[in-house]
Amino acid sequence: MRRDRISRLADRRRLYTNETYDQARSQLRPGQPSIPAASGEQLRFEADLFRQLLDSRSDFTAYPFGIRRVRPRVDSIELEVESEQRAHEILRTILPSYEPGGEVHGMPGVRIWQRTKNGIEIHQCGRVTSARLTGLPAGAWKRVEAQALDSIPTERDWRPLWKGPDRWSEEELAFEQQWNTGEWSRNFQAGAWCSSGLLRRLALFHTVAPADHVSGYRGLGINGYEGLGPVRWCLDLDHRTGVQYRKQELVDALTDSGFGLPVARAHHLDAVYPPHEMENWIRLDDEARTGLIELRFSTFNYPSLHRKKDPKYRAIVETIHARVDAVLAH
Repeated sequence: MRRDRISRLADRRRLYTNETYDQARSQLRPGQPSIPAASGEQLRFEADLFRQLLDSRSDFTAYPFGIRRVRPRVDSIELEVESEQRAHEILRTILPSYEPGGEVHGMPGVRIWQRTKNGIEIHQCGRVTSARLTGLPAGAWKRVEAQALDSIPTERDWRPLWKGPDRWSEEELAFEQQWNTGEWSRNFQAGAWCSSGLLRRLALFHTVAPADHVSGYRGLGINGYEGLGPVRWCLDLDHRTGVQYRKQELVDALTDSGFGLPVARAHHLDAVYPPHEMENWIRLDDEARTGLIELRFSTFNYPSLHRKKDPKYRAIVETIHARVDAVLAH
């Protein structure tokens, strides 16, 4: 009986992470949540990583946000990246560089902590943080790291801070003090559980939702909340013509008492757009009103992508269709 229960828990966890059965089962601990929550510095680190992940995507990907699976642990997270191109986009976005004038691009304090045959591990200097980026052979990660370095406009005197010592640079400390200690930062940290929680359940957007394309960004505040309101994550789920939305199934998974997040349907839908454009929108927030998930379902066609002759795009489309068909078959 116990073996059957553990098997069910492992299968359910896979829905949220897309891990293999053995991977999911190996992470289950007696008396512990099936998907553990990050805490402390790791929680804030993952919240910013989620935002950077959304901002870094610039093209179609076979899996939502270009992540094939996630492996959340108590003190770290692993992201299996789908391709070398996507890995380059992610590293180029999160590794910090300095632009003369005081601007730090990327995640301040982040460094590559170690390189292994399976990928790389990043962390934030002086903080108990860890994220492993895997999915490519070691040689590919070396190329991606070199490309990230080459993409820095050194002709304009930018400097790759992530190539420096394993400590915060003066530029990063100054930037952190100026931009990440005020009311906006406190608001973001209060809602960090939501963005970290979404990151740890990222696979839901391709195991439950039959969307061809998923994108997102941090939205502005909306009416109906006090002060700055909750940290608002706008997630667009695009479906090709003829594919039915699975709105309720996704909501059920996100609000599941054992595997989901502490959110429920929001009681209002502020009309930031004309009502007919919002008829397939769903908002979920928490009781304390610190995090808001805005799911926006739509139908579109992408004939321009189908017409591309690049085999890379044809392979992406084929993978998308196979993935969506597998979801619809269940």
